[in-house]
Amino acid sequence: MKRGLFFTVLMAIFMSFNAMSQCGQVGLVGEMTGWNSDVMLTRDMNNPDMFSGYITVGVTDDLDTNGIVEMKFRANHEWTTNWGSLDFPTGTAVQGGDNIQVPYGSYAVAFNCTTGDYTFTTTCGNISLIGEFNGWADDLFLTRNTTNPDMWWGFITVTEAEDADTNGIVEMKFRANSDWGTNWGGAGFPTDTAVQDGSNIPVPYGTYKVMFNCSTGVYNFVATCGNIGLIGEFNGWADDYWMTRSTTDPDEWSVIFTVTAAMDADSNGIIELKFRANSDWGTNWGGDEFPSGTGTQDGSNIQVPLDDEGLTTDYAVTFNCATGEYNFVHTSGSISMIGAFNNWNGDVPMHRDATNPNLWKLTRSWFADSEVKFRENNDWTTNWGAGDWPTGVGEDNGTNIPLVAGTYDVTFDYDTKDYTFTANNDVCGEVGMVGDFNTWGDDGTGVPTDVYLVRDAMYPSQFSLTYNFTSSTQLLFRMNADPTFADVWGGTFPSGQAVNDPSAMFNVPGGKYNIIYNCVSHDFNFERLGNAIVAPQVFAMDADGNLNEPDWSISQSVSATAEGTPIETPIEAYFGAVWNSDYMYVGVDVADDTVTAGDVVDIFFDGDKSGGPYDAHDVHVTVSSDGTITVVQGSDIVVTGGAVVTDNGYSVEVAIPYAALGVTPETGAQAGIDVMVGDDNGEGVAYRFVWNGGIQDLDGTSSFGDLNYGALSCGCISLYNETIGDVKLRNQIALDNTTTYVGTYDLDNAYDVMFRKDASSTVSWSSDEFPAGTATLGGPRVPATAGRYRISFDCITGAFSFGEALSGDAVADATYTETAPVIDGDLSEYNLAYGSDILAVGDGPINNTVTWGTLWDANNLYIGVHVVDAVVEGSGNPWDNDAIEMYIDGDNSKDGTYSAESFDTQLIMDAMNDTALWAKADGVPITDETSTWVNTSDGYSIELRLGWAQFGFAPGKGRTIGWSLSNNDSDNGMGRDYQSTWYGNGNNWSDNTVLGDLELAGGPYYVDGLDEHVLYNANVVLYPNPAQDLVNIRVKGDVFTAQADLYVTDITGRVIIKTNANFKTGRQVQISTSNLTTGIYFVNIMSKDGKRAVKKLIVQ
Repeated sequence: MKRGLFFTVLMAIFMSFNAMSQCGQVGLVGEMTGWNSDVMLTRDMNNPDMFSGYITVGVTDDLDTNGIVEMKFRANHEWTTNWGSLDFPTGTAVQGGDNIQVPYGSYAVAFNCTTGDYTFTTTCGNISLIGEFNGWADDLFLTRNTTNPDMWWGFITVTEAEDADTNGIVEMKFRANSDWGTNWGGAGFPTDTAVQDGSNIPVPYGTYKVMFNCSTGVYNFVATCGNIGLIGEFNGWADDYWMTRSTTDPDEWSVIFTVTAAMDADSNGIIELKFRANSDWGTNWGGDEFPSGTGTQDGSNIQVPLDDEGLTTDYAVTFNCATGEYNFVHTSGSISMIGAFNNWNGDVPMHRDATNPNLWKLTRSWFADSEVKFRENNDWTTNWGAGDWPTGVGEDNGTNIPLVAGTYDVTFDYDTKDYTFTANNDVCGEVGMVGDFNTWGDDGTGVPTDVYLVRDAMYPSQFSLTYNFTSSTQLLFRMNADPTFADVWGGTFPSGQAVNDPSAMFNVPGGKYNIIYNCVSHDFNFERLGNAIVAPQVFAMDADGNLNEPDWSISQSVSATAEGTPIETPIEAYFGAVWNSDYMYVGVDVADDTVTAGDVVDIFFDGDKSGGPYDAHDVHVTVSSDGTITVVQGSDIVVTGGAVVTDNGYSVEVAIPYAALGVTPETGAQAGIDVMVGDDNGEGVAYRFVWNGGIQDLDGTSSFGDLNYGALSCGCISLYNETIGDVKLRNQIALDNTTTYVGTYDLDNAYDVMFRKDASSTVSWSSDEFPAGTATLGGPRVPATAGRYRISFDCITGAFSFGEALSGDAVADATYTETAPVIDGDLSEYNLAYGSDILAVGDGPINNTVTWGTLWDANNLYIGVHVVDAVVEGSGNPWDNDAIEMYIDGDNSKDGTYSAESFDTQLIMDAMNDTALWAKADGVPITDETSTWVNTSDGYSIELRLGWAQFGFAPGKGRTIGWSLSNNDSDNGMGRDYQSTWYGNGNNWSDNTVLGDLELAGGPYYVDGLDEHVLYNANVVLYPNPAQDLVNIRVKGDVFTAQADLYVTDITGRVIIKTNANFKTGRQVQISTSNLTTGIYFVNIMSKDGKRAVKKLIVQ
């Protein structure tokens, strides 16, 4: 169906659909959250009107410090629906009611959103153990009992290693909310009644289940074993197959154990194995009996036979670590249903019964008659069917079961093959997802292509699914594949309460998610799984091993152990990825104290994100520290790149060609990626770290993380020649044009120039045309002739022009000085060559004489103005007094409006406020200035110093800012009589297009710009990046070992954050991005000894 018609039909149907209605997601809002956020409660799975949770409030939450913390219930984080009442601890809240008065304390809260009934039951805060085992400096939190909020439990293992005084006892206490204000101790062990500020509890070495009642203080330490696992022939005796501890008996363990013939190392039909605790051979059990026996310490390997039924051999295994008793019960692999309802393509998993491992259950709705069968392990090798309905006995490879449409509780007994379908009309139908990713459930075959969620075995209204979207998609939840789209549900990604509105489609970024949806409450959640990286689009990269391009963000930590045991001081590895239409670029930075030829980086790439075994769209490449590149998977693919040894390790870059993989990247789509780093200190690779998956990456692509293709950013664009350096061009922000850059520059000679990105020739555009043309990447240089030009360049189309710039009386020169003037009002250092002779406001006549001049150096602009004025006065606003106004368009974009983003400002020094500089509120913040006003015998003088950095301006000969200067004259005590100006008109204060130019004359072509320093980008790591709050800045090697200036700029060059960093005492500093809007920024580090780095930062 065409999408336009599709949604027209949806909306018509939606208007008449009568949907279920529940209250939204409920939370508590109040003084404790500043009345602007919510402490969310949990909806009851059996009664969607009931909510519960825990809250602790104290003096820090009490805004008016009256001993009461006021709060209310509200739905969906909005005030539209809120409940309150003056009653406490129980009451009935009403819509818009009074604030609930809650005394300091910890409470179990219950609330019914239909009746408004609520209760606050006094309990304790979060309980933990603290003691010798963690240096009395951290908390081991216990778990609250689900039926008694005062009861807590958990497990702890203490050994000699945790015994600070090695006396055989590890002392500890209980405390609440990680605060010593409420703590309990006792002298007895294993059980006693703890009291506030009591003695430390003396705990002998061992493993214990700990139980504690925070109301009575009664505690109990029950000796048990550590975590139990199976280890054996099936996993090369190298890892543990973990079992699950019983909730009622801490010594009882169970697991479904699945093996295949491929795991039988000696092919004798027997899998040998043992039980062990805490992955340690010091405590292990074996036995010579099967299927039941009693394991003993260091006993013989247990002989577990394989069977020849189906694809796997499966046992329900139980083990008691106190008695050593074990039991292996032969059972089935996973059982599922398949049928005509899904075109015999894909399985609906059934649920194994908790007490009978061979009984399988399912609650499901079929909206049409269908033939169905049961099968094992999603495979036709073992399947069962029969012609009987609604009960019968399945036969191996039997006929299809004739299912009648309806909703049923289904059972299948693997032992007897009995099956039953029992009608259940109390639950909702099946929940599926439809969207762009699956042609909205209709592929033209007549069979719906909904991706169905799996119903929970205990709570039939709860559905979940793990699903990988290979690209961004819009989607809806759909009930029973409803072809009318009346019963569809949407909402705002990633979580909330869905609404029955087909236009409220979820906008889901590509990636792997755990998706939850409740068909009664309509609560939903999309939880991203695994690691994900955003790869920005770039124009080009030089894949030579040097991570010195500004486009790199090497911030993804490769730190999970994939193989072996890391040494005491292991390697540190980070990677990043960028792309263009031809290549996927991957950069890896490894800090390694001992670099050897055996050190290796594995890079895995799944071009079509299909998962599974390697195919033609995938590549696995290794790069050793000496730059040797080996393509392991994808032998016909030529991967280029290199490696270089750095001062603290080595770095790697590769370029993977898309054409060889047969894939076409595009913004918003996804690929799969993983990176693994192996450390060889001379005796072979001892251990490997991985980003997302593990050693299984060597055999398949299913464990890779997500790579999201990001958007193209032109970054910082400049006009460049080796002589003049990088002359920054700027976006005209007010015109909402992010790809066109403009600037004014005076070429004092003919130069062959180029446009380049981020002050690096890695990405540059040029053409042999002048004064206008279309530049191409890597083209011949533009043969520019001498002259003053208004320059324009579009980084996407390449269109450029050197047009006519302001000239004559519209341009003033600022003179270079090697000696900074003292800001004292003495203007003898200036050439006061310019005036203010244009009547801008009022009728005049102009009766003041204004002369002014400017100086510049590497750090500042200096302004000196003298005014001959017979009457110097002021009585009102700065602009109504005798005053000098200055207008600065810092990026000279002349885009029509004043804004901080464009580095614009209006400055005033006036007679009434002669000690303070007035700055325009909506202009760029002026934080680096010195100014003075001096009354003279014939009027007054002013002198200012303005730091270049606050205007994002890199000074140099021939470079220009937008500028004008005006004089306000008040002679009659009634405010401004008139205003005169150097250039422009009475709108200078609001319209920067009427300003003139201030050109820097003399001096060097560039001073302290990005272009005149080597960039030490490879020595700086930002993480996390992208960032949402705090970002860490870590330096490597010996480059940055002193004080440094650190400032963050946006893509226009405006300084957003400026601070100092001390790398003498630490290798890492931290800054907050919480006040930054979403976008791209640059972190600049300038050390006191002249070294510099510029790193890209993405804020989400």
